[in-house]
Amino acid sequence: MGVLSTLEAECKDCYKCVRACPVKAIKIDTGHAEIWEERCILDGRCISVCPQNAKRVRDDLPKVRARIAEGAVLVASIAPSYVAAFDVPTPGHLVAALHKLGFKYVTETAVGAEVVAHAHKACLVDRTKPMITSSCPAIVNLIEQHYPGAIPYLAPIVSPMIAHGHILHQQYGPSVEVVFVGPCVAKKAEAEEAQFDGVISHVLTFKELAKWLAEVEIDPGKLTPEDYSTDDTNWGRSFPLAGGLLRTAGLDTDILANRMATVAGIEESESVIRQLIAGVDLSLDLIEMLACAGGCVDGPCMIGPWQGLARRQRLIYHVRTAGQGLSDIKEPFPYLDDDGQILTCLRRTYTDRRLRLPEPSEEELQQILAAIGKRTPQDELNCGACGYDSCRDKARAVYQGVAENEMCIPHMRAKAESLANVIIETTPNGIVVADEELSILAINPAAEVMFDCQAEACLNRPLDELIDTHSFKQVLRNGLLTKEIAEYPRHNLIVRQYVFAPENQDIVIGIFTDITEDQGRQDELTRLKATTLERTQDVINRQMRVAQEIAGLLGETTAETKVLLSQLMVLMQNGDETS
Repeated sequence: MGVLSTLEAECKDCYKCVRACPVKAIKIDTGHAEIWEERCILDGRCISVCPQNAKRVRDDLPKVRARIAEGAVLVASIAPSYVAAFDVPTPGHLVAALHKLGFKYVTETAVGAEVVAHAHKACLVDRTKPMITSSCPAIVNLIEQHYPGAIPYLAPIVSPMIAHGHILHQQYGPSVEVVFVGPCVAKKAEAEEAQFDGVISHVLTFKELAKWLAEVEIDPGKLTPEDYSTDDTNWGRSFPLAGGLLRTAGLDTDILANRMATVAGIEESESVIRQLIAGVDLSLDLIEMLACAGGCVDGPCMIGPWQGLARRQRLIYHVRTAGQGLSDIKEPFPYLDDDGQILTCLRRTYTDRRLRLPEPSEEELQQILAAIGKRTPQDELNCGACGYDSCRDKARAVYQGVAENEMCIPHMRAKAESLANVIIETTPNGIVVADEELSILAINPAAEVMFDCQAEACLNRPLDELIDTHSFKQVLRNGLLTKEIAEYPRHNLIVRQYVFAPENQDIVIGIFTDITEDQGRQDELTRLKATTLERTQDVINRQMRVAQEIAGLLGETTAETKVLLSQLMVLMQNGDETS
């Protein structure tokens, strides 16, 4: 399972994650957004913007709890930004809570941050090109996956998390399991890189830690504070802020410094990276680059009641108060070997991981654009509703199989309106739309025929000039649908009509079905039935009279018939005797 995923049942076709993703690492399949892992830089912006909470970060909490239950020795490495996430009286209260959860040792990642800061400073010696800091894994992902041409500019130095992991293994032995806890999604993938195998065993976000504390009902504020397991740090705690690495390394952080710069945010970072690849002389030695606009204190998995500037101020206060009594520049753990070179454990390599995608020809692009009604440059609105910067970018994504034509909102609206217009224009039912003042707003061709009028002449005219408005007024009063048979002798018309007012619309609509012929046939059938019944009754009456007359005649002739038959029988008998 990847670090990020989408809950399909919760994804509601809004494309907000596509719009927010700076590298378009989202695939749309039957309207649902999927994380495109090969392109995803794990900056986590999609988590923050998803209105349906359909984006999920992989939950590593069960593995950590299982390892504690199995008796493993776990060391917590807490990112410095925790003071802007957890509302605890002192840092020692959170330390006590982590011990209570089962961690053997609790340490600050800021220790590794100081080592990394000084290693960056050492890398500047004799360097001839600008160097981009490598502490932010999302920035590393951005360069490796999307701008591999900028790899030579990346500092060959591990992140504070990895550096701290090496330090902790030196202190507590190779068998301990280091658990990094912070606000960053990308750290989960960084810990799993082959070159860092075994350094960091697990990564938890602040959200996962807060969930854990809630599940076991531990309130850090009610515990007796405890001390960290490792030595104190100084400016390494400022790493979550823009400029924190420069300050930790003792480099010039003044806004007018002409050889150092801090860049925060993916869009601004991309701009600088593109300039470096293009060979633009920025006159810089070191560029501290962070994916989150406010630094790590604005990471996607930050929690707590504070936002933005309040987080920054809380962290600054912590850095200053916690560092009281320490020298301004504290000597970090060793980062150089006996030859003055950066330790091997602090070095890292990079890989070109750019995904080479097929590119459509101009003809293929035009075919895709034409399918959504974009046949001329003027048709290309480039509105960005689909999430892509231009219609051509979106068409390219369709060609590459990660976007769908249906993502074009203007096209789908036009298509829906076109279909609705076809239905309204061709339906045999008459349709009349009026406003609250019962002035005609629209009338379709069928209604024109029914009521013998022209739409142009009817628009904005009072409806009662055309038909009776009693039902329309009733609907405007009570909002309820009315259905009835109505006669309009003026138009020689009988209709079955439905009148209703759409919710939250200041209009009333009438739909009319012409049943004049049907009603005529019904009347004719009724007349036929009446005539038939009348004639049938007459026949019955006459039959009764005939039956009575026949009965009378039969009564008078019965005796004569009997005499004649008796004589005939005698005659027949006598005839037999004389022969």
